[in-house]
Amino acid sequence: MDVVPVQSAESLQVPKRFGQKALLLAKKLNIINTNLRVMTKDKVLAIPLIRRPSLEEIEALRTHLQEISFSIENFQTREITSLSLTEVLEKDIPPNLLASLPRSLDIIGKIAIVGLPPELGAYKELLGEAILKVNNKIEVVLSKAGPVDGRLRLRKLELIAGSGKTETIHKEHRCIYHLDPTTVYFSPRLSQEHWRVAQKVQEGEVVIDMFTGVGPFVIQIGKAHKNVLVYAIDLNSDAIKFLRRNILANKVEGKVIPILGDAREVVENRLTEIADRVIMNLPEMALKFVDIACKALKQEGGIIHYYSFESEPKALEKSVEKLKRSIEASGRNFNRLLSSRFVRPIAPHEWQVVLEVLVH
Repeated sequence: MDVVPVQSAESLQVPKRFGQKALLLAKKLNIINTNLRVMTKDKVLAIPLIRRPSLEEIEALRTHLQEISFSIENFQTREITSLSLTEVLEKDIPPNLLASLPRSLDIIGKIAIVGLPPELGAYKELLGEAILKVNNKIEVVLSKAGPVDGRLRLRKLELIAGSGKTETIHKEHRCIYHLDPTTVYFSPRLSQEHWRVAQKVQEGEVVIDMFTGVGPFVIQIGKAHKNVLVYAIDLNSDAIKFLRRNILANKVEGKVIPILGDAREVVENRLTEIADRVIMNLPEMALKFVDIACKALKQEGGIIHYYSFESEPKALEKSVEKLKRSIEASGRNFNRLLSSRFVRPIAPHEWQVVLEVLVH
């Protein structure tokens, strides 16, 4: 029988219902001990920490999580299967720059996308080769060379290691996605969000995804339900090309209908007052499309999943107020806030948030 090593460490304890938010906050504060495994005890999640949070950090945690406590726990250690980037690069990069090495990667299929600090620019090829060395399933390493920008939500990416083949197949929650991150937008960090929304959909619903990309929401919905009709709209012809392939690959033909075009024009011309549910995952611009999302909903109303970028303090409250004003300006009624949550941090004191709202 294998013996699993354990290690004592300070832990942040929260009710399981706050688990995802707690993990995001702890990661943002850089206090998670990634060498240890998160543990569940009854209805409490215990998150291993590298140190006791400061008073200011504890106050921030209490503000967002309400119920927290700290205790020493015995955690299982994570198995280390390969060298770290630091160990691979410590002889090739000046010691003062090792602290700047990226702590996380976006993995899309066999492609790794890395944010490269300016001070490491001269060592980008070395970094790329090191990433290939410590991740044997990765074949291509791309560096972020600019922000996500424009109506097509594209980011300039630079090849720094590997074969150069940027079309790949990404898998999440039993679905597969053909895509090329240099020509379409895709975030693996939203994997849990794609699954979560799919579980909210009810049998028999008509759903409109206004900014579908290669279909991470709509494919999940089609796979999870026998009787749904999902209209998937995007302005990017490459995204729709990949979406058509993904519909076939996941066997959701007839459930998911791909539509190339501007969401405003498509809804006004073809999809007015037909939807039980509208998904609006275009955080930087979604507020400008709330009126057309309201037009897409059936006369008796429906649900909007609205994503936005908001800054602290009171990020969720600010998003709710903006959405409520916009819905009421469109002539519909903001009936009830069904849920609000943090999706992920995007910068210090900045969050992507999602609201689920019943509109009449």
